[in-house]
Amino acid sequence: MKFVFITAFLLSSFAIAKAQDLNQVMKKMGHEYKLAIKSQTHNEMSRHIAAFILLVEQAKEQKFTDDKAQESLKGLNLTLELAKQAAILANEKELHAAKLKLKEVDELRIKYHKLHEPPSVWELLFGG
Repeated sequence: MKFVFITAFLLSSFAIAKAQDLNQVMKKMGHEYKLAIKSQTHNEMSRHIAAFILLVEQAKEQKFTDDKAQESLKGLNLTLELAKQAAILANEKELHAAKLKLKEVDELRIKYHKLHEPPSVWELLFGG
């Protein structure tokens, strides 16, 4: 019986660690995104976008709940596509166009973060 409790504890700890890993990756993505948006030179922007792209790839490797995995990966793939387009623009010294492309990434962030928000009290009570 003790073995069952220990196993359950370890599995739940592992699941929490995975969620925290994804949370940490997302925080780092947000940081690199902000640095890219604030960049004043194409070299600086390119460096931050490249770091952002690596973090998006790491996020794609994380485990998502079964009911949200497909949509989450779709959002990350769209984010990756926009970030790569922004990287090309930054390399071509088109900072304004690259920043506009990065703004599209932020719009995706808003849309897909709603997937992972817990339901409100009203949604729990009345459905939604």
